[in-house]
Amino acid sequence: MLAVVTKAAAVKKGYDNLNPQQKKGVNIAGAVALLGALYMGYKVTSKMGSMFDFMTGETSRKEKEANENKIKNDFNQALTNTSVKPSLSNARAKEIAQTLYDSFAYWGTYNKQAYAALRLINNSADYILVSREYGLPRGRTLTAELYNEMDNSEMKIVREILSKINVKI
Repeated sequence: MLAVVTKAAAVKKGYDNLNPQQKKGVNIAGAVALLGALYMGYKVTSKMGSMFDFMTGETSRKEKEANENKIKNDFNQALTNTSVKPSLSNARAKEIAQTLYDSFAYWGTYNKQAYAALRLINNSADYILVSREYGLPRGRTLTAELYNEMDNSEMKIVREILSKINVKI
């Protein structure tokens, strides 16, 4: 503490020994430095909210939610634009989507289970509905997942199943 007081006294003595022109320059530089420090403090505190959102995961949650809403709107628009109406309830579509997910989730693909689930889809609107229920929580589409999980010969069977309901993938 004594060292700080001693240093402050030395700085004051040096300032007192300056001519008026030099004192004016020091005062202006001090004012600019103070304004700069206040501005930096403002910028830091104004970004604190977004920093906390980032640290708590709120930012990624909001981004994920916005992406899900966009995908959901796209699926809903596709359902609105189709001339065929879904024959499945949302709950049933969700069950089929879960069955498909279960057939892909573990090591290897349970093809027979996937084929059976696809056969439960009655029309193209149902496929859109099941695709929406499959894709929303996972961030990937059912069609992309089928291509990822199945080889060419398996995809041939999938295409045959889906062609019966006028779905081409």
